[in-house]
Amino acid sequence: MKNKSVRVILSMLLNICIVTVGVFIIYAAGSRAYTFGHNIFDEEAIDTTENARQVEITISDNISAKQLSSMLYQKGLCKDKTIMYFQIMLSDYNKKFVGGTYTLNSGMKPSDMFKVMCTDKGEDN
Repeated sequence: MKNKSVRVILSMLLNICIVTVGVFIIYAAGSRAYTFGHNIFDEEAIDTTENARQVEITISDNISAKQLSSMLYQKGLCKDKTIMYFQIMLSDYNKKFVGGTYTLNSGMKPSDMFKVMCTDKGEDN
């Protein structure tokens, strides 16, 4: 009888531990997913308009989203190239970029940069 009681108690403790770990994993994954989605859809400029710096960027007509996100990251126009990649992929401007040389500033939101690179012909054209 005593052996059975110990087994029941150990079984309950193990189940509680498993449920607790599962809840923690779900919470951590949900928190990271929310932060990632928030960063993608809540666009923010790198600098304020007063502290913005001008950056010249040259792109080709058939530039991929991955290449453009890397280029914008290297020029200091975005904080995270993965976030920028998904912003490009999920925007209406994906695959509509026009090749040329553009002057962007670090005070622009990503959608403003995309708009400039899709509508202007740049300095070269």
